[in-house]
Amino acid sequence: MSISEAKLEACRVNGAKSQGPISAVGRAKAAQNAIKHGLCGKFFVLPSESQEGYNDLLQRFINAEKPIDDVEYELVAKMARSTWMSERSVRMQNACFIQQPQTEELKAESMGYISVRDDLDKFLRYQTTHDRAYARAAAELAKRRKERAAEERRFVSQKAAEKKQAQRDELHELRKTNLQLTIELKQITILERIDRAGAGKKLQKGA
Repeated sequence: MSISEAKLEACRVNGAKSQGPISAVGRAKAAQNAIKHGLCGKFFVLPSESQEGYNDLLQRFINAEKPIDDVEYELVAKMARSTWMSERSVRMQNACFIQQPQTEELKAESMGYISVRDDLDKFLRYQTTHDRAYARAAAELAKRRKERAAEERRFVSQKAAEKKQAQRDELHELRKTNLQLTIELKQITILERIDRAGAGKKLQKGA
Protein backbone atom coordinates (compact mmCIF):
# COMPACT_ATOMS: atom_id res chain seq x y z
CA MET A 1 0.00 0.00 0.00
CA SER A 2 1.53 3.32 -1.06
CA ILE A 3 1.70 6.30 1.27
CA SER A 4 1.14 9.76 -0.08
CA GLU A 5 3.97 12.25 -0.10
CA ALA A 6 1.97 14.55 2.20
CA LYS A 7 1.59 11.81 4.82
CA LEU A 8 5.29 10.99 4.68
CA GLU A 9 6.13 14.63 5.21
CA ALA A 10 3.74 14.82 8.17
CA CYS A 11 5.41 11.76 9.73
CA ARG A 12 8.82 13.33 9.32
CA VAL A 13 7.65 16.55 10.97
CA ASN A 14 6.02 14.74 13.90
CA GLY A 15 9.03 12.49 14.40
CA ALA A 16 11.35 15.47 14.60
CA LYS A 17 9.32 17.11 17.35
CA SER A 18 10.36 14.76 20.19
CA GLN A 19 13.41 12.52 20.10
CA GLY A 20 13.95 12.57 23.84
CA PRO A 21 16.75 14.33 25.73
CA ILE A 22 19.97 14.81 23.82
CA SER A 23 22.43 15.92 26.51
CA ALA A 24 23.96 13.50 29.04
CA VAL A 25 22.29 15.37 31.91
CA GLY A 26 18.92 15.20 30.20
CA ARG A 27 19.26 11.49 29.54
CA ALA A 28 20.26 10.86 33.16
CA LYS A 29 17.16 12.68 34.38
CA ALA A 30 14.93 10.85 31.91
CA ALA A 31 16.31 7.53 33.11
CA GLN A 32 14.84 8.29 36.54
CA ASN A 33 11.35 9.14 35.27
CA ALA A 34 9.87 5.68 35.86
CA ILE A 35 11.59 5.10 39.21
CA LYS A 36 9.11 5.19 42.07
CA HIS A 37 10.93 3.42 44.90
CA GLY A 38 14.14 1.85 43.54
CA LEU A 39 13.46 -1.47 45.26
CA CYS A 40 13.78 -3.62 42.17
CA GLY A 41 15.95 -3.69 39.10
CA LYS A 42 19.51 -2.43 39.01
CA PHE A 43 20.88 -1.18 42.32
CA PHE A 44 21.71 2.49 42.78
CA VAL A 45 21.63 5.05 45.56
CA LEU A 46 18.58 7.31 45.30
CA PRO A 47 19.05 11.08 45.12
CA SER A 48 17.26 11.29 48.46
CA GLU A 49 19.83 8.93 50.01
CA SER A 50 23.48 9.41 50.87
CA GLN A 51 26.09 7.93 48.55
CA GLU A 52 28.64 8.52 51.29
CA GLY A 53 26.41 6.60 53.69
CA TYR A 54 26.26 3.63 51.34
CA ASN A 55 30.02 3.73 50.72
CA ASP A 56 30.55 3.70 54.49
CA LEU A 57 28.21 0.72 54.85
CA LEU A 58 30.03 -1.19 52.11
CA GLN A 59 33.41 -0.43 53.66
CA ARG A 60 32.22 -1.65 57.06
CA PHE A 61 31.09 -4.92 55.46
CA ILE A 62 34.46 -5.27 53.72
CA ASN A 63 36.35 -4.57 56.95
CA ALA A 64 34.25 -7.10 58.85
CA GLU A 65 34.19 -9.91 56.25
CA LYS A 66 37.67 -9.35 54.73
CA PRO A 67 37.04 -10.87 51.27
CA ILE A 68 40.17 -12.39 49.72
CA ASP A 69 39.17 -12.53 46.03
CA ASP A 70 36.76 -10.99 43.51
CA VAL A 71 34.04 -13.59 44.13
CA GLU A 72 34.04 -13.00 47.89
CA TYR A 73 34.14 -9.24 47.32
CA GLU A 74 31.01 -9.46 45.13
CA LEU A 75 29.22 -11.57 47.75
CA VAL A 76 30.09 -9.00 50.43
CA ALA A 77 28.89 -6.20 48.12
CA LYS A 78 25.60 -8.10 47.63
CA MET A 79 25.19 -8.30 51.39
CA ALA A 80 25.76 -4.54 51.68
CA ARG A 81 23.35 -3.78 48.83
CA SER A 82 20.68 -6.08 50.27
CA THR A 83 21.03 -4.42 53.67
CA TRP A 84 20.69 -0.98 52.09
CA MET A 85 17.61 -2.04 50.08
CA SER A 86 16.01 -3.71 53.09
CA GLU A 87 16.42 -0.52 55.12
CA ARG A 88 14.99 1.44 52.20
CA SER A 89 11.96 -0.87 52.25
CA VAL A 90 11.50 -0.15 55.95
CA ARG A 91 11.53 3.59 55.27
CA MET A 92 8.95 3.08 52.53
CA GLN A 93 6.81 1.13 54.98
CA ASN A 94 7.01 3.92 57.51
CA ALA A 95 5.82 6.34 54.86
CA CYS A 96 2.70 4.21 54.39
CA PHE A 97 1.37 5.33 57.79
CA ILE A 98 -0.24 8.73 57.31
CA GLN A 99 -1.32 10.89 60.19
CA GLN A 100 -4.76 12.23 59.35
CA PRO A 101 -6.02 15.62 60.57
CA GLN A 102 -7.78 15.29 63.89
CA THR A 103 -11.37 16.26 64.36
CA GLU A 104 -12.29 18.53 67.24
CA GLU A 105 -13.78 15.53 69.01
CA LEU A 106 -10.58 13.47 68.66
CA LYS A 107 -8.48 16.42 69.73
CA ALA A 108 -10.52 16.74 72.87
CA GLU A 109 -9.93 13.07 73.63
CA SER A 110 -6.21 13.37 72.71
CA MET A 111 -6.66 10.74 70.01
CA GLY A 112 -5.33 10.67 66.48
CA TYR A 113 -6.22 8.83 63.32
CA ILE A 114 -3.64 7.07 61.13
CA SER A 115 -4.46 5.72 57.69
CA VAL A 116 -2.40 3.04 55.96
CA ARG A 117 -1.59 3.14 52.27
CA ASP A 118 -2.50 0.14 50.13
CA ASP A 119 1.09 -0.47 49.00
CA LEU A 120 2.35 -1.37 52.49
CA ASP A 121 2.23 -5.07 51.63
CA LYS A 122 4.35 -4.45 48.55
CA PHE A 123 7.11 -2.84 50.60
CA LEU A 124 6.92 -5.68 53.12
CA ARG A 125 7.49 -8.15 50.25
CA TYR A 126 10.43 -6.13 48.99
CA GLN A 127 11.97 -6.18 52.46
CA THR A 128 11.57 -9.96 52.60
CA THR A 129 13.11 -10.29 49.13
CA HIS A 130 16.18 -8.28 50.06
CA ASP A 131 16.56 -10.01 53.44
CA ARG A 132 16.54 -13.35 51.62
CA ALA A 133 19.09 -12.05 49.10
CA TYR A 134 21.32 -11.08 52.02
CA ALA A 135 20.90 -14.54 53.56
CA ARG A 136 21.79 -16.26 50.26
CA ALA A 137 24.93 -14.15 49.78
CA ALA A 138 26.00 -14.69 53.40
CA ALA A 139 25.38 -18.45 53.11
CA GLU A 140 27.40 -18.65 49.87
CA LEU A 141 30.24 -16.69 51.46
CA ALA A 142 30.22 -19.01 54.48
CA LYS A 143 30.17 -22.07 52.18
CA ARG A 144 33.16 -20.83 50.19
CA ARG A 145 35.11 -20.13 53.37
CA LYS A 146 34.27 -23.54 54.80
CA GLU A 147 35.43 -25.23 51.60
CA ARG A 148 38.61 -23.15 51.58
CA ALA A 149 39.30 -24.01 55.23
CA ALA A 150 38.78 -27.72 54.46
CA GLU A 151 41.12 -27.44 51.48
CA GLU A 152 43.71 -25.71 53.64
CA ARG A 153 43.40 -28.47 56.24
CA ARG A 154 43.86 -31.09 53.51
CA PHE A 155 46.89 -29.20 52.25
CA VAL A 156 48.38 -29.02 55.74
CA SER A 157 47.64 -32.72 56.33
CA GLN A 158 49.20 -33.62 53.00
CA LYS A 159 52.30 -31.59 53.78
CA ALA A 160 52.52 -33.20 57.23
CA ALA A 161 52.16 -36.65 55.67
CA GLU A 162 54.82 -35.85 53.08
CA LYS A 163 57.13 -34.58 55.80
CA LYS A 164 56.54 -37.70 57.89
CA GLN A 165 57.17 -39.91 54.88
CA ALA A 166 60.38 -38.01 54.13
CA GLN A 167 61.49 -38.55 57.73
CA ARG A 168 60.71 -42.29 57.44
CA ASP A 169 62.64 -42.47 54.17
CA GLU A 170 65.57 -40.64 55.75
CA LEU A 171 65.52 -42.97 58.75
CA HIS A 172 65.37 -45.95 56.43
CA GLU A 173 68.41 -44.69 54.53
CA LEU A 174 70.26 -44.12 57.80
CA ARG A 175 69.47 -47.65 58.91
CA LYS A 176 70.67 -49.01 55.58
CA THR A 177 73.86 -47.00 55.86
CA ASN A 178 74.36 -48.15 59.45
CA LEU A 179 73.77 -51.77 58.48
CA GLN A 180 76.25 -51.45 55.62
CA LEU A 181 78.84 -49.95 57.95
CA THR A 182 78.27 -52.76 60.46
CA ILE A 183 78.76 -55.37 57.74
CA GLU A 184 81.90 -53.66 56.50
CA LEU A 185 83.26 -53.43 60.07
CA LYS A 186 82.63 -57.13 60.61
CA GLN A 187 84.38 -57.92 57.33
CA ILE A 188 87.35 -55.82 58.37
CA THR A 189 87.47 -57.56 61.74
CA ILE A 190 87.41 -60.98 60.10
CA LEU A 191 90.17 -60.00 57.70
CA GLU A 192 92.27 -58.69 60.55
CA ARG A 193 91.83 -61.96 62.44
CA ILE A 194 92.80 -63.91 59.33
CA ASP A 195 95.85 -61.70 58.90
CA ARG A 196 96.87 -62.16 62.54
CA ALA A 197 96.38 -65.92 62.32
CA GLY A 198 98.55 -66.07 59.17
CA ALA A 199 101.26 -64.00 60.81
CA GLY A 200 101.23 -66.33 63.86
CA LYS A 201 101.72 -69.40 61.71
CA LYS A 202 104.69 -67.81 59.97
CA LEU A 203 106.31 -67.07 63.31
CA GLN A 204 105.82 -70.67 64.44
CA LYS A 205 107.42 -72.01 61.27
CA GLY A 206 110.36 -69.64 61.67
CA ALA A 207 110.92 -70.80 65.19
